[in-house]
Amino acid sequence: MILDCTLRDGGYYVDWDFDESTVRRYLSAIAIAKIDVIEIGFRFLSSKSFFGAFAYSTDEYLRSINIPRDVPIAVMVNASELINNEECGVRDVINQLFTRKEQSPVSIVRVAVHIDDISSSYDIVDELNSLGYRVFLNLMQIDSVEDDEIVKLSSLVESWKLVEVLYFADSFGSMDLDRVEKIVECILTAWSGSIGIHAHNNKGLALPNTLRARECGVEYLDSTICGMGRGAGNTKTEYLLTEIIQIDGPVYFPDAIFPLALQEFGALQKKYEWGESIYYFLSATYGIHPTYIQEMLSGELYDTGQILSAINFLRESNVPFYSFEKMLSALVGVEGDSSGGWSASGWAKNRDVLILASGPELNNNIKVVIDYIKNKNPVVLCLNVNELIPKNCITAYVACHETRILIESDRYNELNVPIILPLNRIPESIRNVLDKAKIFDFGMAIKKNEFEIKNNDCILSSALSLFYAISVATAANANRILIAGADGYEINDPRYKEISDLFDKYDVLDNAISVYSITKTKYPIKQRSVYDPML
Repeated sequence: MILDCTLRDGGYYVDWDFDESTVRRYLSAIAIAKIDVIEIGFRFLSSKSFFGAFAYSTDEYLRSINIPRDVPIAVMVNASELINNEECGVRDVINQLFTRKEQSPVSIVRVAVHIDDISSSYDIVDELNSLGYRVFLNLMQIDSVEDDEIVKLSSLVESWKLVEVLYFADSFGSMDLDRVEKIVECILTAWSGSIGIHAHNNKGLALPNTLRARECGVEYLDSTICGMGRGAGNTKTEYLLTEIIQIDGPVYFPDAIFPLALQEFGALQKKYEWGESIYYFLSATYGIHPTYIQEMLSGELYDTGQILSAINFLRESNVPFYSFEKMLSALVGVEGDSSGGWSASGWAKNRDVLILASGPELNNNIKVVIDYIKNKNPVVLCLNVNELIPKNCITAYVACHETRILIESDRYNELNVPIILPLNRIPESIRNVLDKAKIFDFGMAIKKNEFEIKNNDCILSSALSLFYAISVATAANANRILIAGADGYEINDPRYKEISDLFDKYDVLDNAISVYSITKTKYPIKQRSVYDPML
């Protein structure tokens, strides 16, 4: 049995707001391909955000689209959303969301439940059953549960006599073939009904895990077109059907799916870029909820160093559930002690400090910037290794993100100029790589809504190298701070506000000094021109 859940799981990328023509072609192709079940979407309670039709999958909406007559339609509910509803009891909520089955286009309701909520889900399952629906129970994050606990949970659900299919979901995409086989074995110890699998592709194993589950007796197999789904996505429907007909003969017709996968959903995948990557592989390996990765990758707001550092932070934080606040904390980094072993006091006294950032405006004006350095002899702090700037123009390199330091560590050892970085935030393994570099240890701590600069260290609200460098220049008693290549983000970009707020916080410090951008910038700071002979 193939259950295609593209419009439900894929909705995480498009807010369940699929184009009508795409839905029309999808439903037609699914029917021709002889898919056994279509999971059309969720039945969420009300939301303060805009979500499209497939977040609610109301009976009225489903009657308005051309659903194949001979294919059972499923919707999914989140048990936690119903259990934690403060306005009324579980059974009342169910009756608000569902009519009797004979009055609805829906025939199957899948209940997605975290392990800790299984006992509390009895009323959900019982009420849906009494309304006449076929009930499937999806056990999420099951790979975090010991084998004997899987047996106990399966036995509990068996005792209800209300669930038709017991699903297990590889929520983090961390399972391998042996683990899939073992979980099926544990479930079968206490469960007599059908079993289903929902596999995620974080490690590129969604398809082989699904096929292994089938070999072990699992009857219901989840898949989506192009693997479209939260995080790294799911088993690809077009691949799964092709594999199965090699084994069982022409029970399905995958050719009907191919144009859809190559055109509409291929375009969506190009736009939203779901699929396996090193980020998702690490999230699976470290037990990090894949939504953290999906959110950090969306909109290209964060660079590689920030994301990898956040993954390391989350790795130590035990985060089986997604939290926006926890993601922001991970991107900011650990707080820690700010103490540093090098005092910057007087290091640039009565001299200008020029900070070289990595924006295109630096490269656009590279010749005149180099001429300025040679003629005016400022202290030059470079935020990244820039091959266009001669090494003899750089006074010191500056870095504060452990991943960025690791990425450029091999270069640091060959630069023959100091590297200013906060050793208190650098793991021992990375320090060992820098054994040949000349390190100036200027400390840094991260504390929400704080900005403080002292001789040996600084306290910032976010680990941004630009403001770490500004802190160094300030502690070094610079005459003024000049910045080249800090182009800035658009005003509606969240990073614009973050950086603008930090500039505002800097301006009110007792030891703040004048800051100018000498190349074009979108930030609300004072500007001069590198071409100005009076600069």
